[in-house]
Amino acid sequence: MNLVVLGATGSTGLEIVRQAIEYGHSVTAFVRSPERLKPFRDRISVKQGNLLDAAELEPVIKGHDAVLSAFGPRVPIAKGDANLLRQFAVALTSAMVKTNVRRVVVESVAFLFKNAVVPPAYVLGRLFFRQVVDDASAMERVFTGSQLDWTMVRPPELTDKPYTGKYRVRQGRLPLFGFKIARADVAEFMITAAENCSWVGKIVGFSN
Repeated sequence: MNLVVLGATGSTGLEIVRQAIEYGHSVTAFVRSPERLKPFRDRISVKQGNLLDAAELEPVIKGHDAVLSAFGPRVPIAKGDANLLRQFAVALTSAMVKTNVRRVVVESVAFLFKNAVVPPAYVLGRLFFRQVVDDASAMERVFTGSQLDWTMVRPPELTDKPYTGKYRVRQGRLPLFGFKIARADVAEFMITAAENCSWVGKIVGFSN
């Protein structure tokens, strides 16, 4: 597949790029600062620009099969980034509609699972990460209200542990005792979700 990876210089994004190459996909990374992608520069296409600008996203996305987004604000979140995810969603959905690229897999947050009891993800999110919860929720509403073939991926706490390939996946809910998951496992799931249509229009929770 011809994949566009957004948020490619973050920890999860780098894993997506690495694994997508290993699986034989063609990768285009659209980033603000490409320095962290130097180890992959001879194996991927790197485009530099503003992810919040639909006009800049359009020529990058055009002709690709799917978009994988691990884009998110840096923590702690600056005041100017309070609505960053929603702005990003508006720009990306607009660009995808105009270029007729429909498939998108988006990393969100497990804090949005209101039915999670152990862990109490939504409660914890509202108490300690309210800004993240509000912005991620607004982002998801933009994607789910679009005509795109979207998948929302909501991982719990992310770790830098090695890839396991052993993780629990639940549609519409966080697995019981789903406290953590390795970024490498998140990356694999996002790539495989882009490869098939079984997760289109679904919100996914998973954990190790």
